[in-house]
Amino acid sequence: MQHERLSLLTLLAVLTLPSLAGASAALEPLPSSNDNYGESFTFMVDLEDGTFVFTQFSITNLGPGSRHGICRATVVRPGQKTWAPQVKVDSDEWGYDAATSTLKMGPCTLHAGSGTFISLPLDNGLLNITFSDAPAPKSPPGSEVIVGNARYRHEVLLPFSAAKVSLRMPKSNALLELSGKGYGDHSHSTVAPAKLARSWVRFRALRDTPNLLLLAREGFDGGFSPAYLWPAGGEPQGLERFSLRRQEGDSKKAGWEADLNGAGGTLLLRSTSLLLRNAPVQDLGLLGSLVRPVVGSPVTYLMRAVLQRPGQPDVKGLMEVTLDEG
Repeated sequence: MQHERLSLLTLLAVLTLPSLAGASAALEPLPSSNDNYGESFTFMVDLEDGTFVFTQFSITNLGPGSRHGICRATVVRPGQKTWAPQVKVDSDEWGYDAATSTLKMGPCTLHAGSGTFISLPLDNGLLNITFSDAPAPKSPPGSEVIVGNARYRHEVLLPFSAAKVSLRMPKSNALLELSGKGYGDHSHSTVAPAKLARSWVRFRALRDTPNLLLLAREGFDGGFSPAYLWPAGGEPQGLERFSLRRQEGDSKKAGWEADLNGAGGTLLLRSTSLLLRNAPVQDLGLLGSLVRPVVGSPVTYLMRAVLQRPGQPDVKGLMEVTLDEG
């Protein structure tokens, strides 16, 4: 039962993605008394050996109590079982130190200095990430979404940063030293998760060149915002709309394709291999029926993918599709 409670709280924090803090306090949470409040600092690294690393520091009022903190990670290594440690803490077990620009959440730390530094000693393992760049918050056009009296806000902290990862898996004495490129963002929301979006498409070309980011949200009102393509060294370019379709095969394992209009033409985003399928409500079984009215039944697919643009070379990267499969 304790595992189910932790999974539920993790779900509630993750689903409530993003005034946000300025550069001098980029990692400082901005708690709200709103019952639907959720805030997340999310970082990921695409490593040269094909390993994918995801980390997240989240705070939420959803679920029993308020201002719970959740620190979690997901490590996907080629040919190995996914490692996904997490820890939940009460409101008095996390805090932000403005003097050192450090967010501490239980045993986990997130620090900004000359670079950005993350340490997660969880589940008898260790994950340390060093980004070469310090957080530099930037909100692309359309990053604020208003739903009734609630709003969602999103800012990119690290669009493209070289990264070093030290990784020790549970039951292993070996400390792996890996290199790659990473990304980080901050989101803050008081929108009920089930009302935030019909679907999301994200693409991040971190190791392949040209480096670029793509994010597109489909709202329940039929609008598409935020929706942008952001090339390294340039400014975000607006996208008008997108359509999703599932590739043939087992619905739980099949990939996805997305047609996106704007940024100079029609773009085709096509997955090439599935890394991870995350269905937190479905995984809760009967308990999921209790939270589905609030959070829906979102499923996220993480995939290797290719972005095709008119008259330009294909770009390889990481694609995420999130939608309700209730």
